[in-house]
Amino acid sequence: MKPFSTTAKVACAGALIACGALAIGLTSNEVAAAKLKGKADSGQTTSAALWLIGSTEQIEAKYALNYDARVITSTGQPMTSFQLAGPLTLVGVQIGRKAVVRGEFSGTLSADAGAGTDASKQLEQAAQQPFQLEFDSEGAFVRASGRPGTPAFIGRIWSALGEYLQVKGLAAETHWEAREHDASGSYVAAYDREGTTQLSKHKLRYDLLTAKTLTSYEMPVSQGKFELDEQGGLVSLDLSENSRATLAPGGPLPGFEGTTTLKLTRSSSRSTKASPMLIGAQPFDQMAKAQNQGARDDAMIGKRTLADVLSEIQTFQRPDADHAQKQRAGVAFAALTGMLRRDPAALAAVRANLLKGGPLTESLLGALRDASTPETQKLLAELAAAKSPLDADQRLEAARCLSRVPTPNAETVQALKALRADPNVGVQATYGLGTALHHLQESDAALATDVRNELTGQLASATSPGAQAAVLTSLGNAGDPTTLEAIRRYVTSPDPIVRAAVAQALRRIPGADADTLLAGLCGDAVTDVRYSAADAIAERPPSSVLALAISSLALKETALQVRAKAVNILAQWYPLEPTLAPTLQAVASNDSNADLRNVAKGALGKT
Repeated sequence: MKPFSTTAKVACAGALIACGALAIGLTSNEVAAAKLKGKADSGQTTSAALWLIGSTEQIEAKYALNYDARVITSTGQPMTSFQLAGPLTLVGVQIGRKAVVRGEFSGTLSADAGAGTDASKQLEQAAQQPFQLEFDSEGAFVRASGRPGTPAFIGRIWSALGEYLQVKGLAAETHWEAREHDASGSYVAAYDREGTTQLSKHKLRYDLLTAKTLTSYEMPVSQGKFELDEQGGLVSLDLSENSRATLAPGGPLPGFEGTTTLKLTRSSSRSTKASPMLIGAQPFDQMAKAQNQGARDDAMIGKRTLADVLSEIQTFQRPDADHAQKQRAGVAFAALTGMLRRDPAALAAVRANLLKGGPLTESLLGALRDASTPETQKLLAELAAAKSPLDADQRLEAARCLSRVPTPNAETVQALKALRADPNVGVQATYGLGTALHHLQESDAALATDVRNELTGQLASATSPGAQAAVLTSLGNAGDPTTLEAIRRYVTSPDPIVRAAVAQALRRIPGADADTLLAGLCGDAVTDVRYSAADAIAERPPSSVLALAISSLALKETALQVRAKAVNILAQWYPLEPTLAPTLQAVASNDSNADLRNVAKGALGKT
């Protein structure tokens, strides 16, 4: 077998980290300590994000870190390994309802990734730069950030650290389970409390994989043992994990196996520290995306010219195009988005083509959307405006594309705000603000706050059912938990259009409160409202209250459309929730519709 290239080795090293090789957990404050000791919850927070939640002071802790990770192919060929050893300082503070932790590693990094001495030294220097981690009030990891230009490999290491600095569902019980996530996907973790200062955690199973190249991911060994002090702060962590992944056919290797050991030991007492948070930090995932995007753009463009690309894209408009031709048109479309990101001449050519209103208009608008640069967003805003040279349908499509750009900026938000007053594209612009809020929650907190306030104010001032429904649907695009109370006020609206929109507004908002509201809407007297509730629930993970509501619809609902939606949800959930078997068995035996009986039987037949 030929040795793997440097690129492949580094990629697999990154994959190992992304697949959960690094597992570090910190638990927290007086509330956490009370729960660990079995005391009553103070009610200040549902679970602990870090040792510092509940304190407005910045708390510093110093640790000795020893972390060893190795990965081999599924056939046993060594792929890569890397080690971190040395001091790690963590300084955390509560900001609002979130926890922010500044980290600084001053030890050594050695990586066998075939990168050469100079590149390895650069990686070590990058690992010694400060980084920052954010967590929500329930202890869930939000993001990792660092200095601009940080290599994706290093960003992935600290992101993985953040993914495992989460202890969710901290309770007085001696055993509990919680659903968590990392870069590989979402998984169920099991916790065991031993006395007042011992806590262990292991991953039971992954129920959703993020990477499309992963066909399976297992954790045969996953055990982290935490020692805590009386305040709930981490004293030490002893971690051991083995991972095994199978990759989709057609790649450079069928799969890989990883082994990780990690020891984290506190080397000094926790203390108050007046250390500023990292200024000008950028999210690692966005930096990595930008670094990778340039390489992907070059690969997609290849030796194609703009004329080649525009010629191939015309295939989209040909009704007689075969599958191969449509595939080539798709590749050309991707190449055009890369050109729009890298070449101002491509943007000028697309602008000229759009002003002529030719047959490529819809495809070119889509390329502007996917390129999502400030320049392409500005052009979309011009084409969606009242003075646009496009006809009414094309102008609406421009507004729709502007609403869906992956990286909205302040100018795009302002354009969408202004378009809300337009009778032709106003509703679409309202939807677009919700989608923008969804993206901005992770990339620009200040702009997200501005959009959130704008939408909740628009909802409060809306007087007609249609206007209220439009904003509620927009909030459904956003999935912002802080809008829950604004949405809740409309659950009992006398208008079914508004109640149906409430269901959609709740679809992306996590938590038990949203589950309870959606379950209640499943019992609405109006069929359309019940369907909208079930449709929203289809996007959510199972919970006991949702399972009960959907099971009731599957067994008792008279409207076929609603009942079909419920049965399909149960079939989707069943591999994760075997307790749904009796309901599916009842549907398989008794439902009046043969198709639904077959859906239930098919679900029951799956392992």
